[in-house]
Amino acid sequence: MSQEEKLARQLALVRGILDGAFFSPLRSLDWPAFCFDQPGLLGLEEEEAFDMYVRGAMAAETIYPEDCEGREPLAWIWSMPEPSPALAHALASLRGDRPFLFHRLLYSLAPVKQGGLKPEDFELVEDYLAKALGEGAGLREAASDEVATLTRRALQAVGIEGGEPDALLAETAGVVLSQAKAAEVMNDAELLTWLTLGGALEGVDPETAPAVAALVWSEWCGAIVGAPPNLALLSRLRPSLVLSPSELALYTPQLAGTGQVITSRCPYCQTDNSLVLGKEVTERVRCPHLLYVGTSDEAHLLRAVQGFDLGQDFLALLESYYQSPADFELFATIVDDLYEMLCSQGRLAAAPVSCEGTKGFYYLKAFFTGPPPEQEEESVH
Repeated sequence: MSQEEKLARQLALVRGILDGAFFSPLRSLDWPAFCFDQPGLLGLEEEEAFDMYVRGAMAAETIYPEDCEGREPLAWIWSMPEPSPALAHALASLRGDRPFLFHRLLYSLAPVKQGGLKPEDFELVEDYLAKALGEGAGLREAASDEVATLTRRALQAVGIEGGEPDALLAETAGVVLSQAKAAEVMNDAELLTWLTLGGALEGVDPETAPAVAALVWSEWCGAIVGAPPNLALLSRLRPSLVLSPSELALYTPQLAGTGQVITSRCPYCQTDNSLVLGKEVTERVRCPHLLYVGTSDEAHLLRAVQGFDLGQDFLALLESYYQSPADFELFATIVDDLYEMLCSQGRLAAAPVSCEGTKGFYYLKAFFTGPPPEQEEESVH
C-alpha cells in the first residue's frame, strides 16, 4: 500500500469516527445554544445570534458584575456561573423585537410544553422565564464529553497511544487552524471535508496528518461548544463577537418615547427616510416605497410580505401555523421562502436603520417595496 493510500484510509477512518458526533451538524452559529445551555437556540441565523450575544452580555454584566470586571464581553457570557438568569433577561427584552424566536424557544422548554407554569403566577416576566429555563439542559456538558470521547477514539485509531497527543501535534493543529479557510467553514461537515479532501493538511507530515485532523476538529468544535471555552478561536470564527465594553455600550437599548430619530435610505429612490420615535411614530420624511420597520424575525418578515398580494385565506393559514408550536418550522419556512422570492425578484429590499450617536437600533431593518417584475411576453405555440 502506497503512502497516499494509507493516508487516505486513515483520514477516512478519522472522519468516520468524528462524523458520529451526536451534535453534528454543528454550525459555527450554534455557539449560543451551548453558551446559554439551551437546545432551543440551535439553528440561529447570524443576526439572531448576534442579538442574543449583545442582550446576553448586557444582562451578564448586570447580574454578575464581579465576574465581568476587567474582561471582554465575550468572556462575560462564557464565564457566567449560571446562564439562565441572564438568558431570561435577554429573552424578556427580545419579546417585541423577535417574537417568533421568543415563542420558538419558549415552547421548546419542558415546563412550558407540559403546562406546569402559568405566566400570571409571576410578577415579572423575567422570573417566569428563569423558572421555565431551569438549570439548563446539560447540552454544553454532554457536547464537551462527546468532543473529548471522539477525539480520543480518533487518535487511538491512528496509533496515538492513550489518545493523548504530544505538543508538536497540537502545535501543528494550531497552524492548520490559523489558515483563513478554517474560519470560513460554516459547520463540522464542511470542516471534515476540508481536512480530508480539501488540502487543509498540505505540508503536514503524512505520518501525523490523521492525528492533526482529529485535533483540528476537536479544537474547532470545542470553541463552539465551550469545551473548554476558546475565546480567541471563537472570535476568529465569528468576528462580529469581538466587542470591547465601550463598543458594547453603543448597543444599549434606547428608552422608548424619548424622541429618537431613526433613518434609512431607500434602495429604490435613494430617499433618506426619517422617523421620530415616541408614544406614536411620526414621519419626517417617508418615501412611497417604505413598507415596514422591524427585524429579520419571521413574525416581522410576515408583516413585510403582507404588502404584496398574498390573499386573506393564505394569510389566515400562516397565522394558524404561527399559533401552533408544532407548525413553527413550517411557518418559518414559508415566510422565509416568500421573503427570499420577493427579494430575488427585486420587489422587496431591506436596508439598515441608523440613529445618530447610538447603535441601539442595530436589530432593526427597514423594508421597501420596489416595482413589479417585468412581464415576459407570452409566447405563441
